[in-house]
Amino acid sequence: MLRMTAHRRRPTPAGFTKFALVACCLLWFTTACHLEMYDQPKYKPLQQSDFFADGAAQRPLVENTVARGATRLDEVATGRVGGMPEGAYVPSNPLTVTPELLSRGEERFAIYCAVCHGRVGNGKGSAVYPQFNPKPASFYDPRIVAMPDGELFDVISNGRGIMYGYRSRIQTVEDRWAIIAYIRELQKNPPAE
Repeated sequence: MLRMTAHRRRPTPAGFTKFALVACCLLWFTTACHLEMYDQPKYKPLQQSDFFADGAAQRPLVENTVARGATRLDEVATGRVGGMPEGAYVPSNPLTVTPELLSRGEERFAIYCAVCHGRVGNGKGSAVYPQFNPKPASFYDPRIVAMPDGELFDVISNGRGIMYGYRSRIQTVEDRWAIIAYIRELQKNPPAE
């Protein structure tokens, strides 16, 4: 019996290199085959257009549009008179305090503030009392009661002392003002010690 064995040739390093080079070239050439997206008809900024009646290709922005990441510079958004960062704090809440606003403030307060400041605002929250030092502020402290609402808004937004800012967590300025309205309602009826 004659045994036949097929000899397989093992690829040489030079052969493998040639194969890899040819494969890379083929892949490289296929990436530039379709330029339809690059060569499509389009208008550049401030270019003229016959399509629109005003002759401009760039369309005006929708009313009250604010660019992503841009901030409003008014008293509601900053808590400062005239909306200027170095201005004085607004003395009172610029939003009209309604039962709906107070309800929203109570809800947001329970979510974001009560853990540290306590459900009634006395600084004895479940997450920090009695082991946390320094203790969170009590909203019945005369210093806090005397604060203008704009300063409370600034503290909620940007933080102060050990409290970090909640601007990224309480994203709408209306919710932050609602919390302030609710805090002011709490201060009208301090809890018994």
